[in-house]
Amino acid sequence: MRIVTMKLTGLALGLLLALCTAALAEELQLGIISSNDSHGHILPFRHNGEQDWGGMARRRVAIQTARADTDYYWMVLDAGDVFQGTPMSNLLTGFLDIECMNQMGYDAMALGNHEFDFGYDLIRGRLPDANFPMLSCNVIDKERGVSVSQPYHIFRRGNYRIGVIGLTTETLLGETDPRVSDYVEVYDPVPIVRSLAQYMRSIGVDIVIAVGHQGYGRDVEMAEAVPELDVIVGGHTHTKLDEPTRVGDVVVTQSWEWGKQIGVLKLDFTRESEDERFRLAEYENEYVPMSPDKPEDDGMKAFIADYDARFSKEMDVIVCRALQDFSADNIRREENAMADMISDAMRAATDSDVAFFNGGNFRAGIDSGEVTFGDLYAVLPYDNFLMKVPMSGERLLSILEYAGLQYGDGGFPQVSGLRLQYEDMELVSALILRDGEYVEIDPAAEYTFLTTDFLAIGGDGFPMDEDPYGPGYTGKEQRSAFAQWASQQRELSYETDGRIIFEWVDMEDPGIAD
Repeated sequence: MRIVTMKLTGLALGLLLALCTAALAEELQLGIISSNDSHGHILPFRHNGEQDWGGMARRRVAIQTARADTDYYWMVLDAGDVFQGTPMSNLLTGFLDIECMNQMGYDAMALGNHEFDFGYDLIRGRLPDANFPMLSCNVIDKERGVSVSQPYHIFRRGNYRIGVIGLTTETLLGETDPRVSDYVEVYDPVPIVRSLAQYMRSIGVDIVIAVGHQGYGRDVEMAEAVPELDVIVGGHTHTKLDEPTRVGDVVVTQSWEWGKQIGVLKLDFTRESEDERFRLAEYENEYVPMSPDKPEDDGMKAFIADYDARFSKEMDVIVCRALQDFSADNIRREENAMADMISDAMRAATDSDVAFFNGGNFRAGIDSGEVTFGDLYAVLPYDNFLMKVPMSGERLLSILEYAGLQYGDGGFPQVSGLRLQYEDMELVSALILRDGEYVEIDPAAEYTFLTTDFLAIGGDGFPMDEDPYGPGYTGKEQRSAFAQWASQQRELSYETDGRIIFEWVDMEDPGIAD
């Protein structure tokens, strides 16, 4: 009996010890609501042939619904490119976008490349408009020698501290107004984020999040390089994920584009003692579609409608009729009928030998039926002027060679007056239209090259450095010039003709995300 009693006592002690250990384990439940790449889509829009998708009034209700789960502490984060893409956003230079985010209760956002499109002074002036920090740790003001905005912010949630580090794509200076390079320098964010994350860990911050506008691929690489992070909320590549990606204990998420959906990520962390780091135990995620069946917030809807009424008179003017749908899908990977039409129209309007536009210049398609000026504004939201630049055939070829390397990126070539063939992104054939026939480009000949002032001064990294107000300046703003041409045509119909061909011989199609 004594032996049995001793065994039972030992078992009881073991169970008691296990129960005490379990009681000491600490849990932290954190929820993250995320968005990215809204690009000015304050109002609902048409998606896949269906009207009334998205819009910030609908997003507000979705955020409130997610936050109703009081088992979790909540953070609401945006990974940048809030600005630029619709008439309302552009003409108000981002003011209304920020005000709507204030009303939705955002905690922080990263500065994307398009936040700089209206100029450095403008984004500096927008920072105080936000009731939340607009973060970037790796864009440095040249004159002041400090970050252009807050590099990070530490939030309180109950007894816990949540650190959020913001970062901007290191390709910023090639993907916004090139004049911004006069004021800022941009650095590789990885070592900066690593240093800040290590600092936060050293002072006892419980959870460390990076909210960054650099692209899904770079987010995954950062997760591998900076294990001090817990979560990366990303943007820039408009990536649609079925589920977040887990790299070790780091969860990487991105929520597509335009506010078509929001990410609702619920994370459960545990630790055995206060001296240890919280570790991810489990998580669940839902990408909630902002479909027409989802409710809208009446107050925000009325607030936005007041602004919309001021723009509608001009934007609702009918310019022409489209006899077909013009898609903007894959406009950074292949020849596009809408881009062909616009390029041909602008080349003819300026009597140029060649017209060259970057795929990232075109931001939306055109639906069949009546086409308004607002529709054209969505297609060409950038206030870029056309430049007609004289250049040698040799220089033209160097530009076309560079364009081949932009497959899948904003600099992908959309052209007129040319027939281009690339193999594995290398230019193998370049023909130019002369007297009704396509002939090889003569390196010694002189041609006129029509493009936007954005590209002419080196945008997207193109090897150009023109004076935007020099002799090549035409005085024609691209959107207005195309609207004038379209109104004269009255009806729009166009097909591709094989002017741009990319073939893959020794490498596979990289399939880079937009």
